[in-house]
Amino acid sequence: MLGGLLSDLYRGPLDDFIARRTRLVRETRRADPTTAAAIAKARKPPVPVWAIDQLGGVDKQHVLAELLAAAADASAAQRVVADESDAREALRLAIERLREAVETAARAADTVLESAGHASTDDTRRRVRSTLHAAATGSRVERMALWLGTLDREIAPSGFGTTDAAPDDTPELAAVLAPLRHVTAHAKPRPRVLSRERDEHDDSARAAREAAEREAARLTAAAARARERAKAKRLHADTLAEELRDAEQDAAAAETAADDAEDAATAARSALTMWRRTGLSEPR
Repeated sequence: MLGGLLSDLYRGPLDDFIARRTRLVRETRRADPTTAAAIAKARKPPVPVWAIDQLGGVDKQHVLAELLAAAADASAAQRVVADESDAREALRLAIERLREAVETAARAADTVLESAGHASTDDTRRRVRSTLHAAATGSRVERMALWLGTLDREIAPSGFGTTDAAPDDTPELAAVLAPLRHVTAHAKPRPRVLSRERDEHDDSARAAREAAEREAARLTAAAARARERAKAKRLHADTLAEELRDAEQDAAAAETAADDAEDAATAARSALTMWRRTGLSEPR
């Protein structure tokens, strides 16, 4: 639940991030105080990181899948590379694939920035590429944050090569990436399978992308249903508040009428008493 809520939060407009976070905490606190507290700690990301988080949407998630798989393959290839020329060539191809995946994701992030009206300067583009590479080749937590679209800060890269050890992804993410993986930490890389032509036409890659898109669509639909329920409850609360205001106004009018009636009764009693004291007949 928390992961989906944070994904929705980070994939929304950057300018009203704080207002949306406050509203989400308020809507969640009564049902799940622990989740609400975690949401309250979510940090507003800088512009380059926000652009990267938008890649987790349904229409661009395959870009992240390719990037994460390429980074995992490059790491695995580095661990198993030996003196044989075919292994060295496989490592070269794996690193080239990683570079291309970073560039593809970076171009997609540039498009997001331009569409949202944020300036895409040379410095911003450099920071986007740097964080993409660092997150993809980083820790399990960083890779998962990249996949979910919940990065909240820039990550400093340790170099453009590969990591020292293959990432230990969550079972869910590993299952998504498995059809895109070409190298494991326990087998020699296969250069021919790493070729660009095979990547572009790989049926397994397409199946993984479609599975990721279905999962993202399911999460998006669930979030939409939750938001509709929240809107309905808010409308009900507003209706009750309006009815309460009307009831208070009716009660105030009734109290005023009662006060007027009491004043009239008091005046009538006073007049009756005066007539009796003067010895005159009672007024009719």
